Amino acid sequence: MNSVQIIFISLVVLLFQFLLVDFLSLNLIRPDFLVIYILFIGLSKGKFVGTMTGFCLGLISNLFGIGSLFGLESLSLSIVGYLAGYLTNSYEKLLPYIFHSIWLIIIFIHFFIICYFRFQNIYLLDLSDFLFNWLASVSYTLLFIIAIQFIYPLKDASHAEVS
Repeated sequence: MNSVQIIFISLVVLLFQFLLVDFLSLNLIRPDFLVIYILFIGLSKGKFVGTMTGFCLGLISNLFGIGSLFGLESLSLSIVGYLAGYLTNSYEKLLPYIFHSIWLIIIFIHFFIICYFRFQNIYLLDLSDFLFNWLASVSYTLLFIIAIQFIYPLKDASHAEVS
């Protein structure tokens, strides 16, 4: 996948996020297709491309009003791209459950950053309600990641070779 394909697919995912996220929203809980895409980009292309793509997509999404606070989406998607880049070509080196645990932790970190700033008042007033919102956001996006796993598994994105 060259840079033109990455840009084109990034714009398609951004358009998909922009058009469908309101229809799929459940009481302020929204799936985040951008984080799924950045996770796959970071796994397949490495830290630099994942970080830059995450930053650019986050900035564009903030300019279009998809994100809640300006710059927050850029920060969290850059972190996802950078951390996912560490998993490039590592499926063969790590045990499968460790590989999958690491990308799950990356998703949890992303949503903790987003939810902490979006629901900061809930965090201060009722921690259990904050944890529910955080875990609901993670779970909703994980449903889409699991569905995509049937089409294009994350181990394939990591250039894994089945032996």
